[in-house]
Amino acid sequence: MARQADLFGKTFDQQLDIAAETIGDVDISPNRRIVGEVVFEPMASGVRVTARDDQHRVLWGYVGSRETVKQIHCLVATYDTLQQLIGEELDKRGASIAESPDDPLASAASALTALETTLAWLRKSLQVKKTSDATFVRARSIARIVTDANRQMTIEASSLKGMKSKSDHDVVR
Repeated sequence: MARQADLFGKTFDQQLDIAAETIGDVDISPNRRIVGEVVFEPMASGVRVTARDDQHRVLWGYVGSRETVKQIHCLVATYDTLQQLIGEELDKRGASIAESPDDPLASAASALTALETTLAWLRKSLQVKKTSDATFVRARSIARIVTDANRQMTIEASSLKGMKSKSDHDVVR
């Protein structure tokens, strides 16, 4: 208990220095450690880096390239699992956050409508009168984005109870 009191109020790096090699056995209060993994996936123009929890759900991710690693800050996408974990931490500290909708069916329907709108927008961006190099660059990016999104949604949805898995010919590879 005295050891935990020594850690309280310090930065994570300071707490790590104090805990040293016993870090795996120490609850560094008020910090919470999430067991997980960082995944590096090769891409044509860089490496996609994603942080995932112990159930492989995506927490955050970004596309690393020679240009982005030279920047102090880069664009990072945060995903629902991370947002939920942050919400839990804010709740513990009494910080106000947006309430989740009372009707999960309405929330799911709204999310699907938003996804359909995005897909329609992406489809429309490929309908051009004359193709150009920019059209092909855009098409390659859209193919990568949509393939990744479909793969992630298929993986996540396959674990839902009561849902039948997609047949192999329905899965975009």
